[in-house]
Amino acid sequence: MERNDAQWKHENAWLQEVLKEVQKQYNEKRDFKEKFKKDGIETQRELWQEVGPVSVSNGLQEIVDFMQYINTMKIEKRNHEFTRKLEEKYKRMLLSPYFGRIDFFENGDEREEKFYIGMGNLINDDYDILIYDWRSPVSSMFYDCEIGEAGYECPEGIVEGKLTLKRQYKINNGKLEYMFDSNLKIDDEMLQDILSKSTDSKMKTIVTTIQKEQNKVIRNEEYKNLIVQGPAGSGKTSIALHRIAYLLYKHRDKIKPQNIVIFSPNNIFNDYISNVLPQLGEDNMYQTTFKEYMDIALGNEFIKENYCEMMEYILASKKKASYQKRISNIKFKASVEFLYILKQYVSYLEKQDRKFTDIIFKGNLIISSKDIGELFFKDYKRLPLKRRLEKIRGRILFLLEPYEKQLIEEIESELKAGDTYIDEVEIMKRSTIIVNEQMKNIYYEINRITEFDLLDIYKKLFQKLELFYTNNKYNNTEIDEIKSYTLENLKVRRLNYEDQLPLLYLKVALGDLQKTSEIKYVIIDEAQDYTPLQYEIFHQLFKAANFTILGDLHQSINPFMNVGDYSNISNTFSKDNTCIINLTKSYRSTMEITRFSRRLLNKEISDGCVERSGTEPLILGFIDKEDIKERILKDIEIYKKKGYKSIGVITRTVKEAEEVYKVLQDKINVKLIIKEDDEYVSDTLVIPSYLSKGLEFDVVLVYNVGDGNYSSEEEKLLLYTVCTRALHVLCIYYSGKLTPLLKKSF
Repeated sequence: MERNDAQWKHENAWLQEVLKEVQKQYNEKRDFKEKFKKDGIETQRELWQEVGPVSVSNGLQEIVDFMQYINTMKIEKRNHEFTRKLEEKYKRMLLSPYFGRIDFFENGDEREEKFYIGMGNLINDDYDILIYDWRSPVSSMFYDCEIGEAGYECPEGIVEGKLTLKRQYKINNGKLEYMFDSNLKIDDEMLQDILSKSTDSKMKTIVTTIQKEQNKVIRNEEYKNLIVQGPAGSGKTSIALHRIAYLLYKHRDKIKPQNIVIFSPNNIFNDYISNVLPQLGEDNMYQTTFKEYMDIALGNEFIKENYCEMMEYILASKKKASYQKRISNIKFKASVEFLYILKQYVSYLEKQDRKFTDIIFKGNLIISSKDIGELFFKDYKRLPLKRRLEKIRGRILFLLEPYEKQLIEEIESELKAGDTYIDEVEIMKRSTIIVNEQMKNIYYEINRITEFDLLDIYKKLFQKLELFYTNNKYNNTEIDEIKSYTLENLKVRRLNYEDQLPLLYLKVALGDLQKTSEIKYVIIDEAQDYTPLQYEIFHQLFKAANFTILGDLHQSINPFMNVGDYSNISNTFSKDNTCIINLTKSYRSTMEITRFSRRLLNKEISDGCVERSGTEPLILGFIDKEDIKERILKDIEIYKKKGYKSIGVITRTVKEAEEVYKVLQDKINVKLIIKEDDEYVSDTLVIPSYLSKGLEFDVVLVYNVGDGNYSSEEEKLLLYTVCTRALHVLCIYYSGKLTPLLKKSF
C-alpha cells in the first residue's frame, strides 16, 4: 500500500502497545519458570535432608513421605516445562507478534471489529484478545475470504458479515518494515518476498502465506480420510504439519502430540521438517518411516534388503541376467491382485481343516481332536489365527496341568523312598528333569498343532500359489518363475524388500502384531510411493485413526512399487468417509523451472504456478563424466558467491554420488548423503535421486542425464522429481548423448 503517515503512525502505536504487553507476559513467565526451577531444587534438597535413603526396614511412613516428595517434584517439573514453553512463545512474539489483520462487520453489530492475527493468542489482564491465533475460527477469513461478503464457522454456528479490510505486515525484530492492504491474490508482495529468499537447513512455517486451497485442507474435518493430490511445490508437507498444529489447537483437550504419527519417506526428511511444529508452539508428533516401523516389527532373524538397496538394484542392475525376473517379482507383489491373494490366503488359513490330534498322556485323554476343532472353529472363531492358537495352547496346558502335577508328586515320592539320601532341592531338580523327559512327546505334539511360524506360512502361500491366483494377467510360466524365485530366497531366510511388505501384512492380519488405539491421526507423506498393500497395512494397524494422505502421482520415484492411482486404495478406505482434494498451484520453483519440469511429463498440466521469474534451466553437454564434475565444481563456487545457501548435486545412484563427492570433498565444503538416516544440513549436498524427494534447494545441479543413465520411460517421473527440487536455479549436465526423456520434450 502507499505510505499513509496517519495509518503508519496508528499501526506503529498499536505495535508498541502489543510489544509492551508481550514483554510484560514474557517477564512474568520467565520469573515463574525460575521460581519453579528453584522450588524443584529446594524440594530435592528437602527430600534428602528429611527422608534420606529409603529402606523398607524403616517403615511404611518413610516410603509414603518419599512418594509425596516425588509427586511434588513431578508437578514442579510440569509447571517449569509449561512456563518454559510460554516463555519461548512470547520470545518469538517479541520479534514478530502478528502478520495480518482483518476488519469484520458482523451482521447485526453497530461497528466493525479489528482482528490481528499471529502465531498465537495474546490476551491481557482485562481478557481483551490483542492477537488471535492463526488457527482460531475467525482467522480462517484471513486465508479464505476476499473483501466483501464473508463469514466463518465457530462452535456456535456460522457467523456472517462483511470483510472491510485485509492487511498484511512484515515485522522483524519488533520493527514494522512494511504493510499493505490485499485482496485474495496468490502472487502478492509478501508471498513473492518469502519465495525469492534462499532456503535454510530446515523447513519453515508458512502461516503468513497460507493460500485458500491449502487452508481448505488444513481445517478440513468433514471427512475421516483426506487424500491430497498436488503438484511439486504445492506445499503438501507444510500443509500436513500445519494441519497437525490446527488439530492440536482445536482439540487440545482430546489430542496430544503422542496421538499423531507422520510417516515420512526417510529420516533425512524427518530431520528436515523437525522445526516446523516447534515454530508453531507445538511439540513434535511421533515421526517415523515405514522402513523403520517394518524393521522393528519383523525383527532381526532375517537378512533384509532396505528400500535404498532395492532402488539401487532397480537403477544400477539392468544388465544383470536376473534383472527381469526380479522386476517381475516386484511388480507382482506390488499389485492390487497380490493384495487380493493375501486376503484370500488369510481367510483360507483361518478356515482350513487343520491336522488336530487327540492329546493323550499315559492313557488319559486330555482333550480330543474334535474338542480342539470346536475351540478353533467356534469358541475362538473371532480371534485372528495366532491369538486362536495361543488360546488353544493355553487351554491344553491348563487341562494337562493336574496330570503333570500328579506325575511330579509320584516321582518325588519315589526319590524320597530310595535308599540314598537326597535333599529337597536335589529331589525337585531330578523330578523336573524326569517329568520333562516323559512329557517331551506330548509337548512336541502341542507345539506342532499350535505352531505359528510366519516365514513358513509365507512359504506355503507360494507353494500353493495356484490355489489363490485366478487372474489371467500372468501366465503359468511367469507364476512358476515368481514361485521359484521367492522360495529360493526364503530358503536362505533372505527377504527382498518386496517380500517384507506381505510378511508384515500377514503378521498384522494373523494377530502377530499388537495394534495401537492411542494413535488418532495418521499422516502419510509422499503417498504415491506406497503400494496398495502398504495402505492395507496402515488401515489394519490404525483402524480407528483419521488419515491425511498427501502425494503427487507424477513424482513416483519407484516405477514398479507405487500406488499407481488413488482408485487402487478405494477399497481400503471407506468411500463415504474419504475425500480427494486436488491442489492446483506450485509455489516452490520459478516459472521457468516449473514449465521446464512439466514438459518432461509429456502431457498437458493445468496446474498453475506462482508468477516468480528467474533464469531458464541450463542443459550442458560434455565429452565425458570427468568434465561434468569439473564444471559442477566451478558452478558451485559461482552460485555460492551469488549468495545461494543450499545447493543440491543430485546423482542417479549412490555409486555416482560417491564418485562426485570424491572429486569435490577436498576442494569445497560439501556433505555426502547416501543413507536414509544421514543428517540433513543446509549447504552443498551430494545426494542420490531417490533420497532427494521432499527436499528443496536454492540450486539443483543434476549430474549426468546422458542416455546411458536416464534412458527408459520408466525413469521419467524420477527425473521430473529431481528437477522439481530446485527453487531458483536448475542446471542439467550430460555426457555423450542427452537422455531421450528430455529430447522428446524440448
